[in-house]
Amino acid sequence: MYGYAPLQFHDFSRGQAGMERERAIGLDRQTEFVYRMLLRRRRWRMPELCGVLDVSEESLGRIIEGLREEGLVAASADDDQAMRAVEPSLALPALATRRFQDAQGSGLPGAVAVERLIALHERAADRIAEPVETGSVDEASALVERLATTVRREVVMLVPEHCPGSFEFSRHVADAVLRRDATLRQVWGASFLHLPAVVEHARWLGGQGAAPCTLPHVPTRAVVIDGAVGVLFDESGGARVLRGGTALDSLKKLARRLWDSSMEVRQALSSVPAQPTRPRREQILRLLADGLTDDAIARRIGVSVRTVRNDVASTMLGLDARSRFQAGVRAAQMGLL
Repeated sequence: MYGYAPLQFHDFSRGQAGMERERAIGLDRQTEFVYRMLLRRRRWRMPELCGVLDVSEESLGRIIEGLREEGLVAASADDDQAMRAVEPSLALPALATRRFQDAQGSGLPGAVAVERLIALHERAADRIAEPVETGSVDEASALVERLATTVRREVVMLVPEHCPGSFEFSRHVADAVLRRDATLRQVWGASFLHLPAVVEHARWLGGQGAAPCTLPHVPTRAVVIDGAVGVLFDESGGARVLRGGTALDSLKKLARRLWDSSMEVRQALSSVPAQPTRPRREQILRLLADGLTDDAIARRIGVSVRTVRNDVASTMLGLDARSRFQAGVRAAQMGLL
């Protein structure tokens, strides 16, 4: 997809001898190979990657889990059965920082090798100034991950709604900004502040000295970096990168006005009486009865689509229902709705 030169895959069956540490970028050879392969497409499902590499899911799964732990792989926000590579310009410096802070200081990535891989990926992708694929959260996250690594002073994010897995709620992105001693300012809409995942992220940000703020209504989704680059999203999820001009000036004025009139999320939460929460499965049943799709339910209660589907399946089993409609009828008969 991105025009990389061909790679030669190292045999996964060579055992420990084949896993010698050649830490050009801080990873063993096979793990680095898999990471480079992941970078060739925006997202992968495990069976697809196993087929391309001709390896078992068990063997590949161990490497993918290691990449997740190192912050180089994240779950896809567009496909709950897929994964994506975190952009190397963000992930590899973060890996180097963690290794440097390690008491042993072992396995530090080589600076030259890291710079080469980042440059190769940027040339191959060459998408920073291009429109983002309409509706793709993964594409938007990758774009902002790359741009966030260029920050020197400040990143401002306008967040009208919650989207699980998006860059606004990524610790990777926030950490990349804060690690550069830049300021991170986020203005969140008030409609999703009740979600447990959002509350947890707000607390984490507050602990990093970057507490988000909120307003009853945030009119647009956007990012402004150092006042020099803006990313403006449309209603379909597509985005434009703004570099100067009246459009960027207007976006900066809007961001400044919203930030100045907002209040910290923790203050907003403390001023609203706590509402009793229903068990998640009951919430899902009620939303299904209201006709919401799995995707809409996942966004509403702040969980993954896979979690929604698993809960629906287990609920149908518990109610001995053969369809969602039948499950709803039986749930109503039993007083669950």
